[in-house]
Amino acid sequence: MENKDFSFYTAISPQETLASLQSQEQGLSVNDVSERIKVYGLNDIKEDEITWFHILKNQFLTPFMGIFFVIALAYIFTNQIAESILIFIIITLNVGIGFFQEYRSNTSVQLLKKSLMSNITVKRDNAEHNIPINQLVPGDIILLYAGDIIPADCRFIATENIAVNESSLTGESIDIAKTSDALPNATTEMHNAHNIGFTGTVIAQGKGAAVVIATGQNTVLGKIAHLTSTAVTQSNLEKGSAAIARMTIYLIFFSLLIIALVHIILRHGSINYIDLFLFAAALAITAIPEGLPMVITFCLSQGASALKKNDVIVKRLSAIGDLGSVDVFCTDKTGTLTENALSVENIYGQSPDDTLIYAVISSPSQTATKESPIKGFDLALQKKLTPENKQELEKYTKLKETPFTPQKRQCWAVVHKDEIHTLIVKGSPEIIVQKCTFLHEAEKEKIHAWITQEELQGNRILAVATKNIAQYNHTAYDIEHEDRDYETLGLIAFHDPLKSTALTTVQKAKQLGIQIKILSGDSKNVCYTIAQQLGLENNLDNVVLGADFEKSSEEQKTFLANNRSVFARVNPEQKYQIISHLQKNYSVGYMGDGINDAPALKIAHVSFAVNDAAPVAREAAEIILLRKSLSSVILGIEEGRKTIVNTLKYTKMTNAPSFGHFYALAIASIIIDYPPMLPMQLLFLNLLTDLPMIAISTDSVSNHEIAKPLTYDMTDATILICLFAFIMFIADLTIFLVFKSHFPTTLQTSWFMTSTISEVIFIFLFRTHLPFFKASKPSPLLIGLSLFVVATAIILPFTTIGHKIFLFSSPKLEHAPWLAGVIVFNLILAEGVKLLYYHVKQKYKKTIQKSL
Repeated sequence: MENKDFSFYTAISPQETLASLQSQEQGLSVNDVSERIKVYGLNDIKEDEITWFHILKNQFLTPFMGIFFVIALAYIFTNQIAESILIFIIITLNVGIGFFQEYRSNTSVQLLKKSLMSNITVKRDNAEHNIPINQLVPGDIILLYAGDIIPADCRFIATENIAVNESSLTGESIDIAKTSDALPNATTEMHNAHNIGFTGTVIAQGKGAAVVIATGQNTVLGKIAHLTSTAVTQSNLEKGSAAIARMTIYLIFFSLLIIALVHIILRHGSINYIDLFLFAAALAITAIPEGLPMVITFCLSQGASALKKNDVIVKRLSAIGDLGSVDVFCTDKTGTLTENALSVENIYGQSPDDTLIYAVISSPSQTATKESPIKGFDLALQKKLTPENKQELEKYTKLKETPFTPQKRQCWAVVHKDEIHTLIVKGSPEIIVQKCTFLHEAEKEKIHAWITQEELQGNRILAVATKNIAQYNHTAYDIEHEDRDYETLGLIAFHDPLKSTALTTVQKAKQLGIQIKILSGDSKNVCYTIAQQLGLENNLDNVVLGADFEKSSEEQKTFLANNRSVFARVNPEQKYQIISHLQKNYSVGYMGDGINDAPALKIAHVSFAVNDAAPVAREAAEIILLRKSLSSVILGIEEGRKTIVNTLKYTKMTNAPSFGHFYALAIASIIIDYPPMLPMQLLFLNLLTDLPMIAISTDSVSNHEIAKPLTYDMTDATILICLFAFIMFIADLTIFLVFKSHFPTTLQTSWFMTSTISEVIFIFLFRTHLPFFKASKPSPLLIGLSLFVVATAIILPFTTIGHKIFLFSSPKLEHAPWLAGVIVFNLILAEGVKLLYYHVKQKYKKTIQKSL
């Protein structure tokens, strides 16, 4: 069976299509499927696979590692073997740890993506099965419903009011109606192929059956895949880190250029250019934050691991960094704030049993399967049925139906019983009641009073209206045209209890500075009641209806989006607009699970969906919740903030002392005629002080640090780096001035010891905005590595290795007060400057807030 272009199938009938594919309406047999998988392979469009080699190569190809390699080669060519070995050790450690962490994270993400693979209902051996989409083969009969992403190119063989959103392929935003009929002429144009479903497009409404005509690389999408590339989204965290890295490199090389020129001018004729280069190279290495990419990966992986333990799956690792900046979270109330465990609370109407039966028979699904359990309103209705109701239900035959859509807020069905055809409409009461012309004003007022009473108890209302059809022709009957003049009306009230954790979670969100906004399709009264119980709104007039928002000016929309917390009767387009207006001032998170939530999910800074959401919503979301709960979202935001805090810690910790050493050593090298520290000593200082940095991602973060939304604040980081660099610069110059008259080895040893210990002290100062002794307890790994570094710095100068390899000299007892004094001076001055800076910053913020 040869592969044919989709155009071949457009002009032939469903029966001819099945014959061409050697298939039948009952589906393929198991043996057929096995043989075809061997021929056509799995239904996958192969992406560029990220192998271990790619990850390893990318670790080596960072700007930092490139600079280190050049310097290492320079040391080799000048016969400085020990120094070059030390640089290669630094490279190996950073590349090795970074590779291990990124490879492990990438493997986890790929496994999680596989676990989230969508399933599709397929007909095989005349029975329906739910299978992973990659198991489809040409000739398979698939059943498609609203919200499904079409998993393979297919030819429709049966349709019922079906329309497909093909914007992902054609760019056309209008849904395209599909048919099972053959076209008059074959077409090669996708937008004219009205009986073909293309891979990756979305069933917007209706349902249908189709036969698969192409899979994997043979689909239209597969053929053009080589022309497209997946955009790698960078989080704000990664962008900020990259900016600081670039700034560091530019600053270092500009400074080195000036220092070299000064040396050449002052020592013209007596300068050793090779020694100057080797010293400058070692100096550059001390100032380069080569561990920054590794620490970011560590922090993001740590966050992803913590979220996974709480049933939160991250599809894009860098999204964790964006989570920390979320300050507005938009969500529907159902399942997030409420249990989504609906039960029928009350029924209004002349015949409650008939109302219940009509509500059930007009539902799209009346039988539950393991793969497609009945949920929501339909499940509640099924549970309410009595044995007598079920017997009566069996007398009805459903002839035609149209699905519920958020825009129309209703659905229809035509049923048959005892030679009588009945049209049923079911949906929002404000829509349905208007179509019941038999109602008098007094009856309408009574109905509205009943609805208001139920809604103020938080109950959701479903209206069911019917009328008999005098003459019914299945092909000619136009449901939407006949959608008027109904003869009976019933109302059903459903109760959906609040989650037990909802109130405490909302309160916690407020404590974290997160605004919760409800964007719901439910009525104004229902939304207000839930919001009032959660402390989100205390004034019914502040609840915004979607229709009112739609009619507002752009300026009014921005005001409403920013200043109102509850939006009722909103459709997907209005949700999209609300989020767009919020994004002008806030970082917005959004949870959606419906067919039409995909646009809002894509525009949000961070998007969430539950695992049982519509496939198109799950595909658009970056974070998948295995259980729909606001508490899981808040946990994710907390983890995102911890990631930002720990990454900023590293940025400050590594850059501040490094810049201080860099400029102090550079100036000292101009004053004296020997290196204030040897290249070997500088390289080892860099290696040693990087060890505790590995543990930054495991460090504990206090509640005070994540109490507000965070961004990658480069201004704050730069100011603190400059302040602390100046403190380290003063301390280093003090050591230089005290010991410059001693032997070179004495100065070099003293400088190494005070610098190493001071850098470790800076770690514990930068951990918190509070006084360091009031901070949360550091992680055991951070404490252990810090103690190891301090012990090494003190003991090494007294050892044979320290003397012969690093050319240290054993410190004398009379030097101890000076060494301890400089370290204590660093501690007191740095802590004082830190506390003063945050005090002034807080005071400035309060002044700005008052002025606003």
